[in-house]
Amino acid sequence: MTRNQRLLAGLGIGALVVYLTTATGVVHDNRITVALAFAIGPVAVIAILRLVASLAPDIDPPTQRLCRIFLATAFVLFTTMVVIQQMLQLQFRDLAAAAPDAATVATLGLVRQGVNTVQRGLDVAFDLFYCVGIVVLAGALYRHPAFGRFVGALGIASGGALLALNLIAFPYVPAESGLVDLGPVTGLWWLMIIGLQWRRRRSQAQALAAA
Repeated sequence: MTRNQRLLAGLGIGALVVYLTTATGVVHDNRITVALAFAIGPVAVIAILRLVASLAPDIDPPTQRLCRIFLATAFVLFTTMVVIQQMLQLQFRDLAAAAPDAATVATLGLVRQGVNTVQRGLDVAFDLFYCVGIVVLAGALYRHPAFGRFVGALGIASGGALLALNLIAFPYVPAESGLVDLGPVTGLWWLMIIGLQWRRRRSQAQALAAA
């Protein structure tokens, strides 16, 4: 694995760790976490494009295009969602701190609930493209010798179930409707993909060196 590939893999793992820790509540929002969260989308787009390109000999061109389109679009929407989410949170926090009385604070709270639906809608849009992208990629990896049926089936099941739960819970998120949030499970699936791809590229490099 080249230096750039190791750096890209490290950034991808770091982005996933940030997502998993914030999604599960292990780490609460702060300036550093917000900055790292903003990086998840761009890093994910680069990593996905590189991953799909590396699988090109084993995945047909139409499937490659679908993976790129759905997953890249998903993380553009994710970045938009995170930026708007944090913008609303910080702006309304400052407005509430400067409010002259309790009535104004209460009014700001109602306004915030209304405009918050924008980022919630973007969250659903992200999940739609993200889940379809995972299912398409997992389906392509199902018969890939370096990944196998378990990895493919896990991706199809987790991506399909996450999509179904989001549609059932709409216009709310699954966690608010008493349903399970499978987002972290798909994050772990990506960690598995990165690890297997890392091993695959290392094996290829060793085979070339021995030839």
